[in-house]
Amino acid sequence: MANDSAASVLEVEPAKEPPRRARRPKPPIALRPLHRIWRRTLDEIDVTRIRLPVRGLPSALEGMVACQLSDLHVDRDEDLERLVLAVGAVNAQRPDLVFLTGDYFTGPQTMRRYLAGFREAVTALEPRLGVFAVAGNHDHWSSVERITEALDQAGVRVLANDSYRLRVSGESLVIVGIDDLWSRRAEPSRAFAEVRPGECTMVLAHNPDTALYTRHLNPGVMLSGHTHGGVVRLPFYGSPLKLLRIGKQFYAGLNRYRDFYIYTNRGLGTYWLRIRINCRPEVSRFHLTQLGDAVRDASDAPAQSSGAAQAHAPAASRPRRRRVRRRRA
Repeated sequence: MANDSAASVLEVEPAKEPPRRARRPKPPIALRPLHRIWRRTLDEIDVTRIRLPVRGLPSALEGMVACQLSDLHVDRDEDLERLVLAVGAVNAQRPDLVFLTGDYFTGPQTMRRYLAGFREAVTALEPRLGVFAVAGNHDHWSSVERITEALDQAGVRVLANDSYRLRVSGESLVIVGIDDLWSRRAEPSRAFAEVRPGECTMVLAHNPDTALYTRHLNPGVMLSGHTHGGVVRLPFYGSPLKLLRIGKQFYAGLNRYRDFYIYTNRGLGTYWLRIRINCRPEVSRFHLTQLGDAVRDASDAPAQSSGAAQAHAPAASRPRRRRVRRRRA
C-alpha cells in the first residue's frame, strides 16, 4: 500500500499560536511513558505528500498543489489546537486549492461551543484559488445549516450535490461536491449535472463508498475521509473495522477503484474512542499529475483487491510523510 513509506520530521510554524489550555493533572509516574505515546498518536500530524493521478487532467495543470483536511471532530480544546496547527501546516505547502471533506464536529453540543473557533481557524487558510468543502454524516446530525453558514463566512465554498468550474491557465477544472451518503443526501447525478463531456473533475465525497454510485459519471479522482484511517492499523492486516462496502483497502491512502483513484484522508480528530494505533492524524498534500495509460486500459477490469490495487499504483504516487509536532507550553 501507499502508506508504508518511512516518515521524516518537519517542524512547521502554525499560522497563529493555538489557545492555551488549563494544566491537567499528570498521570502516575508508572503510566507516563504510555501517556506520552498515546498523546503523540493523537497530536502529531503527518503531512503526507502524494502524486495524485487525475483522469483527464490537462497538461497545463500538471503540478498544481492541493491540500486536504478531513474529520476534524472539533469537540475539545485540544481538537481546536490541532486544527490551528494543521492550518499552519497546510499554508506552509502554499497550495493552489484546499479541500475539506466533512465531519467538522461530532454533535450539536460541541458544534455550538466550538463553532466560532472553528470558523476563525478555517478563515486562516490561504490557498491561491480557493477552499472547497462538503458535509459529512456528523455535520447533518449536528446542524449542517449552521456549519455551512460558518464555512461561508470563512470564505469556503460548500458544495452539496453541486459543482464549481475553475479556469486555470486557460483550462477547465471542475470541483464536484457530493453530499453525505450515510445521511442519504448523496445525489451524484445531480452533482455532475453541470459537468460537460470530457471535463476534468475532482470529486469531494465524505464517504469512500460514494464511488460505488459515481463510477458511471467518470470522475477524474475522488477525495474522501470518514474512516479515520481505520483508527487501528495492524501489521499485514490493516484495520479490523468494517465500515465500507467498497473494500477495507480504501480506509486510508491512495487506492485505485476500477478506472480512477480514490484518496482517503485519515482525518485530524477522533470519535468515541480517543485512540489511534499506527494511524496518525493527517494533512494530505497533493501534486496533481495525469493518470497513466496503465490505469485507463484497465477501465473494464473488476474492482481490485488490496494487493492488486497496490500493484497498479504508479510508483511516483506512493506517499512520503513528514511530521508536524505539537508545540507544548
